[in-house]
Amino acid sequence: MVVRGGSQAEAGANQSPRTGSRLLSTLRRHRRRLTPQRALICRLLDGNTEHLSAEALYRRAQALMPTLSLRTVYAILSDLAEIGAIRSLDMGTGSTRYDPNPTPHHHLVCDRCGKVRDALVPVPPIELPPDQRRGFWPRRVDLVFRGVCGECRR
Repeated sequence: MVVRGGSQAEAGANQSPRTGSRLLSTLRRHRRRLTPQRALICRLLDGNTEHLSAEALYRRAQALMPTLSLRTVYAILSDLAEIGAIRSLDMGTGSTRYDPNPTPHHHLVCDRCGKVRDALVPVPPIELPPDQRRGFWPRRVDLVFRGVCGECRR
């Protein structure tokens, strides 16, 4: 069994220059209501490469819409992930992160501050030998580079 990772070419494919517009279009295509709360979350995710947690996104959104609840932010993020508009990531940093780039790619994680960034590198297919599967059928490979980011090294 060969499982392919993402590559830089795949990561940029089918991505509009305005992610917020792509997210709103995806919501429309899936017949989701376009509420002011959803529009705001999509706008905040537009072009964002920080892989924010729901809590961090909530703090930014609440500054613009004080009546917005954390529960609503979680519901919107869950809905966007369910329809494939964003990716929900568990990078071992203590909280789920949300990636507005749903195409296959890899990540860099800082062991000190927990920042998560995209790593758009080609990775050759990885062969999982049958004796190592133990009945497991992998769907994809997510490669995570762990280390210390530039800000933390200073």
